[in-house]
Amino acid sequence: MSARGRVWIVVGLAALAAAGTVVGVTLATRSDVQRHASKPPPFASDPTARPEVARQVREALKAWPAGTARRLRILAAHYPHSALVQLELGLALALSGQQADATRAWQAAERVQPDSPSAVRAQDLRHPGTPPGLPPFVPSFARVTTVVQAHLLRGSAYQQVLRPVSAEREFLAAVQAAPDDPEALTAAAVGLYDKDRPAAAFSRLGPLARRFPHAQTVRFHLGLLLIYFGDMPRARRELALARAQGPKTLLGKRAETLLKAGRNP
Repeated sequence: MSARGRVWIVVGLAALAAAGTVVGVTLATRSDVQRHASKPPPFASDPTARPEVARQVREALKAWPAGTARRLRILAAHYPHSALVQLELGLALALSGQQADATRAWQAAERVQPDSPSAVRAQDLRHPGTPPGLPPFVPSFARVTTVVQAHLLRGSAYQQVLRPVSAEREFLAAVQAAPDDPEALTAAAVGLYDKDRPAAAFSRLGPLARRFPHAQTVRFHLGLLLIYFGDMPRARRELALARAQGPKTLLGKRAETLLKAGRNP
């Protein structure tokens, strides 16, 4: 396994666990889409989907391969605001060799219900060369002692269940409660990360690194976002700076874990 692959695994397991979150499996569909067209699309459970919608999606998947895409198109017309329907429609289309239509369905999933696991998974499927999910905010604290930290932890909890819009709301509330808190400002920047528009997050984090040169959280999350962006050399430099600012802290230890994963065997 490549150094980048090892880092991605650590990002998905260690970094998220360090945040007190488990984002969960982002579908085993990247290989399924490419190699297992004979199998029906996997059903991706989404707690934000209405129960009757989830039930009808399951029934549509049972019709594979002949009637699944047609049934899902009908469901998409009946439930135009369901990201789950669009996600599964995209999977069915991709497995049928209709990649362009699949991409459009996944884009629709992100547009109609952005605050849902299905939207996050749809973005993953459109960006198969990136780590799954979105970059997590990793708190520097082990226990909540302030209102700001309570907002940050709730934001992390929303990230856990793949609700990025709700997470961003909590991070912004933390900034409103403490406008000069580097950890709150960092969380708000991380919450802006989008695989189509990563500049929105970097344009916030870069200035924070200059404004708070000794804030470990800024350097750590800048390194984490650079991993998602695919710039491993710069990610290693930022993570090394984060580690140097406190190797024994929670974030220092997480930075060391990611640096070790990225080293050649």
